[in-house]
Amino acid sequence: MEVRIGRDHFLSGVQKVQGIVETKGAMPILSHLLLSTEKDGICIQATDLEIGTRGFYPANVVAKGSVALNARKLFDIVRELPDQEIHMVREDNDWVTLKCGKSKFRLPGLPAGDFPALPEYSEVPIMEFSSVLLREMIRKTIFAVSPDETRQALNGLLLEKENDRANLVGTDGHRLALINRPLLKSNADGDEPLSYLLPRKALTELLKLIDADDQAFQFSAKNNHLAFIQGRQVIVSRKIDGKFPNYKQVIPSDNKLQVSANRDDLIHALKRVALLADEKSKMVRFEIQKGLLTLVSDTTELGAAREEMTVNYDGEDVVVGLNARYVLDVLSVVDDEEVILNLKDQNHSCMITVASDTDYLSIVMPMRL
Repeated sequence: MEVRIGRDHFLSGVQKVQGIVETKGAMPILSHLLLSTEKDGICIQATDLEIGTRGFYPANVVAKGSVALNARKLFDIVRELPDQEIHMVREDNDWVTLKCGKSKFRLPGLPAGDFPALPEYSEVPIMEFSSVLLREMIRKTIFAVSPDETRQALNGLLLEKENDRANLVGTDGHRLALINRPLLKSNADGDEPLSYLLPRKALTELLKLIDADDQAFQFSAKNNHLAFIQGRQVIVSRKIDGKFPNYKQVIPSDNKLQVSANRDDLIHALKRVALLADEKSKMVRFEIQKGLLTLVSDTTELGAAREEMTVNYDGEDVVVGLNARYVLDVLSVVDDEEVILNLKDQNHSCMITVASDTDYLSIVMPMRL
């Protein structure tokens, strides 16, 4: 195997798989990535046996071949190399010589035949997404996924196809985020709804594969595996087993009290008041009157904080306790200057929306005052 490849192309490919590589697993091969040649470039492949990815990068292939190299060590080396062509040669016993400019490295590799194959996946797409919208859908919902591994059905996002649109939903039981966006194409038979549970780790890695260009990403499913495909890039994941909760039941329909606030002002005020909120609950009291929102945190051990800000509101007084971190997570992904807090009373959830996008909402459950 002998390859010449641009440093930036190679660095991009090696960097994108770092999150999948198993650095401390029982199988040493899983801490490696697989390099294999094609006639006009190289493929870089990584897996942790739950998620696998393969990407293609253009290169001048002098001699065909393949080898597995330690992913972290290779990344550390390539990151520090000058922006010049990298010359890579596999030698006897899977040792690899890597030259770039005046730098030269020799790295021990493992036989390519020992590397686990990617799970079988379907190349027949069910849905096709704009990469720009797919990135937005993941970014605006993934924060609501539960980190509790005992609640498997909540460890990922629910993807639903409804006609020519898709929903992406995340919840941890205390909050929920829902976004609906149009598909570029739907290839499923008929218009029946379809749903799939996508693991958080796969979606986090998928975000790394989505470039700035607006390209089409295809989604397919086969047996227990789901795949996102873009050209010669693919990420395959085992789907989550389990039943996602009926999220539509918790979307409030009668939160008639609407408080419109400047997003940036609310972020900074809430961050300041949350500094003295209870370390575990992160509760901040939202006291709302006509034209005024008062944020209050009051813990015996830490002290107390209080801040007032002007809002657009003309309804009755209402007080509700909310987890400050949950609210800040929503505010950090919203693009509008103004956000709307939709409330009913202190015992009902707060639904956060924006005026310009009726297809996105987030819900934060109330806390006992």
